[in-house]
Amino acid sequence: MPINNQCADYCIAVIRAVMREREVPAMPQDISLQELFDFAKMHSVEALVYHGLCELELNTDDSVWMDWEKRANMLLTQSIVQLAERDILFEALPAAGVRLLPVKGCWLKEQYPDIDYRQMSDLDMLIHPEDAEKAEAVMLELGYEKEEGGAENHDGYSKPPYMGVELHLSLLPEEYDFEGYYDTVWERAVSVEGYPAVYRLKPEDEYIFYLLHLRKHVLFAGTGIKSYLDSAVYRMIYPNMDDAYLLREYEKLGLTEFVSRVEALADCWFVSGVAVPQSLENMANNVLCAGTYGTETQREILTKRGFWTRYRNPTVGKLMYLLSCLFLPLEAMQELYPVLKKVSVLLPVMWIWRPVAKMFTDPKALKNRVQRAHEESEEVWSEYDWLDTQSK
Repeated sequence: MPINNQCADYCIAVIRAVMREREVPAMPQDISLQELFDFAKMHSVEALVYHGLCELELNTDDSVWMDWEKRANMLLTQSIVQLAERDILFEALPAAGVRLLPVKGCWLKEQYPDIDYRQMSDLDMLIHPEDAEKAEAVMLELGYEKEEGGAENHDGYSKPPYMGVELHLSLLPEEYDFEGYYDTVWERAVSVEGYPAVYRLKPEDEYIFYLLHLRKHVLFAGTGIKSYLDSAVYRMIYPNMDDAYLLREYEKLGLTEFVSRVEALADCWFVSGVAVPQSLENMANNVLCAGTYGTETQREILTKRGFWTRYRNPTVGKLMYLLSCLFLPLEAMQELYPVLKKVSVLLPVMWIWRPVAKMFTDPKALKNRVQRAHEESEEVWSEYDWLDTQSK
């Protein structure tokens, strides 16, 4: 979707003011409250921006503002429930012999000035694969429902209206394993005071995992400004991290230039407030357009670009991309055809059925998809040139 740069700039300015305890700037007259609400919601920062706008003299009888206030109150309730449930899980799972290594928002959420400033959709915790059955029994006893057809590296659980939990069997999916970098993750972790079976990584390793997780989202479909705000917050709350250790690990993982760009953009937006330099403009535009979970358009471009880069031959790249579109992995096919969640052996049949059915139900869409697979646009590729600095 096209982005109003003035709206994006103002949203970021409000976040920067709130996080640095500065005066929130007045809202430009050319921006509508609805437009600002939609952009903030698209990036999952609407609660944070709402708190900033509360400092201004806005029309509280405005229907958009009332909707925003209702949304902010709901997000505060969600945050309270999430942290309360987190503490319940910290007790219940270890009591059943399940060791936990919570990551991401489980810890970071409380490091923001208020708990609802850092929105999250679920709690992420690493467990040992051999503990998965014990964990499932505990989760079901606590009223959670196990999600069917989950990702290969985690089991998903939900409890309406606010709770989602992902119990990871590995920190990253197999395709992002970085040659066993996390094979010894439990050896690097230390137990949390008061919770002897709950573990935590040291700040440097937590930050590295955040960066690897960010990179996964960036390469899949893109991700929005909240992910870059996390970088600024990590470095703010842990100003004395071991830079020499971090640089060695970045070099080992091929992340050095990627991290440099992420931190530079995060600092422009949320620390210094200086204009984004030309060298980061494409990156910034990708982030602003992506929203929290990226977009289908960016996912398609990034997937195709990945095949072009990997095979270094346009013809082979096109062929492999088309095959990947046809033979989707089981998880993706289960979302399209729920019957596969119960009868997965039908996967080859559904692979054939999908394009055949498309020929009759939406032949134009199928034709456009094939045409897009053959399109090569230097202009489009150049918008993602900042990804060329990443390895692995």
